[in-house]
Amino acid sequence: MKKRKLIGCILNCPENIYQSRILDGLMARCEKYDYDLAVFSPLVNGTHFYKDYLYAEFNILELINFDLLDAVVVVSLPFIAMGDTSIFDHVYEILKSRCNKPVICLDMPMGDYETVYTDDTTSFSMITRHVLDVHKCKNVYFLAGSQNEGVEDKRLKGFLEECERHNIKIDDSKIFMGDFWYTSGTALADRIVSGKLEMPDAVICASDHMALGLANRLVKCGISVPEQVIVTGYDATQEALLNEINITTFAPDNAGMAAQAIDRIRMILQPEKDVYISDDDISDNLVIGLSCGCKVDYRLLISSLSGSLYKANRDYDNDNIRDGEDLYHLMESYMLEALTEAKSPEECLREINVQTYLIRPFDHFYLCLRRNWLDTETPLYVGYPETMRTNVVSIPPERHNDEGAVFYHCDDDRAAFNTKLMHPALYEEYEKSQVFYFFPVHFQKNTLGYAVMQGSADTRLKPTNVLRNWMRNVNNALEMTRVNNRLVDFSEIDKLTGLKNRRGMENSLKELFASANENSYCYAIVFDLDGLKNINDNHGHSEGDYAIKSIASAVAKVTDSKHEVAVRAGGDEFYLIGIDEHITEKTLIAKVSAYRAIIDEFNSASNKPYQMSASVGFSLRSLITFDDIDKAVVSADKHMYLCKAESKRNRR
Repeated sequence: MKKRKLIGCILNCPENIYQSRILDGLMARCEKYDYDLAVFSPLVNGTHFYKDYLYAEFNILELINFDLLDAVVVVSLPFIAMGDTSIFDHVYEILKSRCNKPVICLDMPMGDYETVYTDDTTSFSMITRHVLDVHKCKNVYFLAGSQNEGVEDKRLKGFLEECERHNIKIDDSKIFMGDFWYTSGTALADRIVSGKLEMPDAVICASDHMALGLANRLVKCGISVPEQVIVTGYDATQEALLNEINITTFAPDNAGMAAQAIDRIRMILQPEKDVYISDDDISDNLVIGLSCGCKVDYRLLISSLSGSLYKANRDYDNDNIRDGEDLYHLMESYMLEALTEAKSPEECLREINVQTYLIRPFDHFYLCLRRNWLDTETPLYVGYPETMRTNVVSIPPERHNDEGAVFYHCDDDRAAFNTKLMHPALYEEYEKSQVFYFFPVHFQKNTLGYAVMQGSADTRLKPTNVLRNWMRNVNNALEMTRVNNRLVDFSEIDKLTGLKNRRGMENSLKELFASANENSYCYAIVFDLDGLKNINDNHGHSEGDYAIKSIASAVAKVTDSKHEVAVRAGGDEFYLIGIDEHITEKTLIAKVSAYRAIIDEFNSASNKPYQMSASVGFSLRSLITFDDIDKAVVSADKHMYLCKAESKRNRR
């Protein structure tokens, strides 16, 4: 199967209506041209109050390997919020410094990159025509969103051209600059209410948020909408439709703009190929609300209301219900409780896998974490390590011939991959165009990894607010697991050597015993450091600690973590205890020899004024009950003391 072009997309807050429409257009055109789409998406906006959280979210952009992409679409407009351009500038710096591929921006220019715009001119011409023709308004104000060249110019242009066609003169005194937010609407309302501005017949707003701020403040101050002032918005947001005085608005053709961006990319990458000719009709995109006085389509309101309800009951036989869009289903799943109940990192990851049913439909879901994600003392604030692991792979049952999921333990390097690849799933062969979403995984500012959600472009797989809140639960659960694991380390790990202490030994042996079979053997090797008192008395306790750590390191190096546990049993005594059905006395002798070779290397390289050594004894016996492990340790200990005594006699 031929390799598809891979188009990258950078956006944030993917569940918002503007971004959601853009994703529809991108996927539709990528499906048409047989392209794959990789979306890199922080799940918060650029004005998020928690700055550490904000920066960790946008760290997902550091993952992008532009060499693997054929072109990039940047949804640049939402990166500016309430006049704050810091995130916008950050994204631009990433592109300028690292991207050498074609870049198309949407609705907001970035540097010299080519920009494609939504047809706001036609949209605002149609809104204005409705106000002028149907409602016969003469004195009309325009509340602009910003002085951004491009978006606002086009919206204002549609308004002015339609007014000119109706012979209505508009000068600068009737055009007001805002910031697309509620505050601009309330500020204009206050000026009208105070009498500083003449009462207009209508105010056409460049966004629903400004229209909501304006209409609600006017009503609060005793001015009737629409009887005294007609108010219109733009974007057809759910909030505008569900306001007490729902706003007459317009659904912009953002999907058409996104499709044009992919068309432009096709012209650049494959100039010999045909470009799809779209005949989209936006004449039905005007959404009538109470704010202009026309008859409202209540079916649209009911549909919008239904989509926003926190439904206490659920019709499980309704095929139209999708888990990934049902916030009630998420909240009442007690997902967070299930995750925080996990007693170990493995249990936590397994439970995350189980809980992926809440964000379906998808074809595959991958949770990728740093190898050292459990390390609470090594935070990562910028970028990703050279190697990542796919710790969780979730596949819905209908796409899998077994239970519908594959699980990797957090320490399994078979799941490791080079981070430059972004994810191995990008390089599989698929019958249809695919969309891959990359989301950040972190706690506060510490990056733990990222998640990848994959589906066919024809399914129009899109993130929702359910996915955003699901990811928050995962972030919190991973952090709790890290903290719990650290507490376990404190209680089960010897601080000086990093080996298990006696409590850790007991818990580890219980796990090994639980996985043993009737053919298993238990065995123990006991190491006792020779001459520790002499080292402490003649060279200091710091040298004694060095000798202890050296012996411990040698023991750890010959320990098989799958079948064995290495223990500091006392001040200068160490155990290697294991359970395995394939072990032999010859294998144990080989382990002891390997240990001694390591100690010899330490002695040769250290240049210490003393030689490190340890007396060693071992024991092997059939495993029938848990007590057999203790018997093996006792037997190995006796063997060790015999060896120590023999060594002393030989030194005389």
